[in-house]
Order: sequence, then structure tokens, then C-alpha cells
Amino acid sequence: MKVSKIGLVAAAFAASSMLIAGCGGAKTADRAPMPGALQGERDAQNVITKENFDTLPSNLSLSDLEGMYGKATFMQQSIVDGVYSSIYRFQDGPKIVDVTFAHENWLNNPLSCPKIVDMEFSEMPMVGYRVVK
Repeated sequence: MKVSKIGLVAAAFAASSMLIAGCGGAKTADRAPMPGALQGERDAQNVITKENFDTLPSNLSLSDLEGMYGKATFMQQSIVDGVYSSIYRFQDGPKIVDVTFAHENWLNNPLSCPKIVDMEFSEMPMVGYRVVK
């Protein structure tokens, strides 16, 4: 009897992970580093521009955007009338893209995939000064 309960739990976990993975497959970066370059958190390759932001389709998933812009930073999550919305930030130097995704409660609708409801591009002014002796 214990084996069947464990098997049932394992099957439920596998099914739920397959449903979640189906909401946006992993995509590798479409850009390659220079020879000998290390890719990491501080990957300043100037990939966020106003031109490529304006041409983004609204049906992209979070993993698609992370494949283009690099790792996103989770900012906040809110729940209003059973709809979850999450804000993620992509930043490349002074250029910032804030993307809001929304989806229904996964317990009520397990096939609900996060959809982009708002995207905002902003650019911080470069702040710098020169030390004068």
C-alpha cells in the first residue's frame, strides 16, 4: 500500500512539472560571448535597446525574455480577483525593462500560462564625475 501512495505522489509531481514546463520552454541565448569571455550576472553586451524593445511580441514567456536579455530580477507579486501578476526587471547598465506577467490561479486552472500584460522601457542617466586634483 505504501508503494502505491509513493507512486501516486511521484506521478502527480511529474505531471505538474510537465504542465509548468510547457508554459515556456527554455531557450538559449541567441548571442555568443567573445572567445575567453565569461558569461555571468554582469554581462554588459548592450543587448537592451529601444529598437529591439519596440519590436518585441507580447506572446513571449519569461524564459524567452531571459534568453534575450539575461537573468531577470523578481520585483514583486500581487493577487487581485484571483489573477496573479508578477513584475520582473531586466537591466543592462542604465537601460531597464520592467515586464509584468499575469496568470490565473494554477490550482483552479493548471494550464494557465503567464502572459505579458505590460512592458516598460526606461533609461537612467549615466552619473559620473571626474576627480580633479
